[in-house]
Amino acid sequence: MFISKTKYCFLLFSLLFATVGNAQKVYLETGFESAYFKDYVNNLGEDSLDVKYSKTPQLFLEGGFLFDLYKERLKWDLGVSYNSYKINTGFFAGKVSIPLTYDLAYVALKAGLNYAFVNQPTFKLQVHMHLSYDLLTSGSSKYKNVVNNLLTDNTLDRSLIRYHRGLSGTYIISDNLSIYLNYNVADSFKEKNKDSNAEEKYSLHTNAVSFGLLFNLQPLRH
Repeated sequence: MFISKTKYCFLLFSLLFATVGNAQKVYLETGFESAYFKDYVNNLGEDSLDVKYSKTPQLFLEGGFLFDLYKERLKWDLGVSYNSYKINTGFFAGKVSIPLTYDLAYVALKAGLNYAFVNQPTFKLQVHMHLSYDLLTSGSSKYKNVVNNLLTDNTLDRSLIRYHRGLSGTYIISDNLSIYLNYNVADSFKEKNKDSNAEEKYSLHTNAVSFGLLFNLQPLRH
């Protein structure tokens, strides 16, 4: 699975470098994102995680390029992001939930479509759908006073393919600059962990709210 994910990443990077010269816009985005492990199943086929702990929003950064596909209504975008997650969870020992905290950081390559269902000269409302390849760059888990390095311990899948969907609103300030607010929900495809803990499965679920700037690289089509 890791090899197939790596091939997917390589193809997306190739597409990125082949098309950035035709981009109409560049975007910069930042916001806050919370995460938890959704639909966890251990090697016994049981859900032994407690996901009722509070969610801790963390700052993320993203940037990339937009390409107009149809009359400023349908766009394709390619971006790179840095995401950090603090996941407060716990595992059940009988009926007792024992706290467990994960600190994770990923670098991701994301590609997808934006469709403006409201497309006015100065304002747009859009829906979006994306796929991303997320690579774990650092990670640790803390149980009581014991801290484990997830990269050296090889106890967490190092790469994910995630699907994103959400809504955004864009206000066009001038021919050169726009601002937008974005809401995004994402889940990784649920699969058996190939790095360790045979038969373990889960989906990394995130919710994000963000603010961004859009800079035009080419004149707008009026």
